[in-house]
Amino acid sequence: MRIVEITKSLVNAGVKLDAGKKYVMAEDVEGQLRATQGDKMGMSYPFESVYKKYEGQDLTNKSIFIYRTGGLGDIMFLSPVFRYLKKRYPGCTIKVASSCGQSLENVPEVDALYNMPFDVKLLDGASYVCYFQGILESSSEESKRTHAVDMFFSYFGIDSLQFPNEDKVPRLYYKKEELDWLKQTLTTIGVKEEHYVIGIQMESSAPLRNYPKEKFKVIIDTLGQEENVKIVLIGTEQQEVVANYYRGNNPNVLLATRYTVRQAMVLASRYDLVIAPDSFMIQVAGALEKPQIGLYGPFPSSVRMKYFKNAIGMDPSVVCSPCFKHDFRGCIKGNPSPCFSQLAIDDVLQAADYLKAKFTGSHFKYMAPLLRDPNLSEIEQYMMSADKGLAFFPRFFRHPNIISVDTNPFVKAEISDLSTQFPRESYPFVLYFNEIQPKYINLYNNSKNLVRPGGYFIAYKENSNEQFFNDMKKDIGKDFALMFSKLDLSTRVSIVVGKKKY
Repeated sequence: MRIVEITKSLVNAGVKLDAGKKYVMAEDVEGQLRATQGDKMGMSYPFESVYKKYEGQDLTNKSIFIYRTGGLGDIMFLSPVFRYLKKRYPGCTIKVASSCGQSLENVPEVDALYNMPFDVKLLDGASYVCYFQGILESSSEESKRTHAVDMFFSYFGIDSLQFPNEDKVPRLYYKKEELDWLKQTLTTIGVKEEHYVIGIQMESSAPLRNYPKEKFKVIIDTLGQEENVKIVLIGTEQQEVVANYYRGNNPNVLLATRYTVRQAMVLASRYDLVIAPDSFMIQVAGALEKPQIGLYGPFPSSVRMKYFKNAIGMDPSVVCSPCFKHDFRGCIKGNPSPCFSQLAIDDVLQAADYLKAKFTGSHFKYMAPLLRDPNLSEIEQYMMSADKGLAFFPRFFRHPNIISVDTNPFVKAEISDLSTQFPRESYPFVLYFNEIQPKYINLYNNSKNLVRPGGYFIAYKENSNEQFFNDMKKDIGKDFALMFSKLDLSTRVSIVVGKKKY
């Protein structure tokens, strides 16, 4: 950061810088201004000369000036810190400067909010100054395993690891005028009380973190066909071309590309569900406790989302992810980032339905095929043992003699994965649904090992074919005696039952 003299008044990003004053600004901002308006700028000084760093000192009846240049989502991680400081030091004064301070408007713990660059005289009288740029961007080992809020607490000299989750969630505050604007805007764009409104942020600020457009298109088209659903596409005016591609001719898809950042935050209070890449709308939805789905690739969702209620973070399973890249260029392995190829459209749609059903009690129409109970009458005899067996990936199917095991993170299950300590070492039967594919091959093989001698391994597969059916019989036949096998060519469902030898 630098302190720069202004010799002639100028305007930078809508902020007027007055002649005769000195302003604190980022080095890259100074460089841009000197390249375009250098005749209006004078001497430049290092900022460290007035830097009184805050490192956890007592703030009783003292003031602290905090600033950060950018990061709409990142700035929101500060509000839990402010709540803590005000609670511990009620008489302290907190002043904040940021070029992305919209989320801090009306926050009661912030005594004054300024834009960037700011007049250096604002630092006069401040007991301490805290510049928190580069904490999340450092790609340090700590940042790779620590939630962003805990990183910020730590930077302020505060150990937050034992704080309850609710103390680490940002909050948003709206004025009455903003809520009046919201009511009028919803009427204008045709959103009614009975509509289920889904906010979808189309892109993040970095191409590296963007979900593939062709996948988003399928998701938006599918959700847009649902009854009483309105989809709001969140973005900037520069993204209208992409937004129109997503919308097509669907009247249920609305564009929110010409609102201010603050208006986008106010509009979010009406969303019933938010779907977004690693971006500021994730933090907005979290602050509002909105059901949300975060699409992550370069970063693990846990270091951004784990303190949010009603939140599903979807992470790919590839060797190069998470890479922790903070880059405004595309991934060196391809654009969009190849890790997103592992975030399947069906998984996102199922997660959306899970959240909708959890809070409304009703499912989307596209879930009808998955909600249909499989016909297991022909093999019911194998599932009627004296004690319960396991069913892997049963989705919404439930049976009185089954313990459900679903590794999808958005489905509640009694047992979440094979690393969990099971109550027994072996089971009378294991029923494995559908997910017999390379990425689950280890889970498939391990689940076969859970069958006790004399018990049954049952493989159920929809969308099967004769080749797959024969391969499945051959594989199960290596370790089990085949008891039943059937491929229904009309429904394309195959079932193979093997009995484990004594």
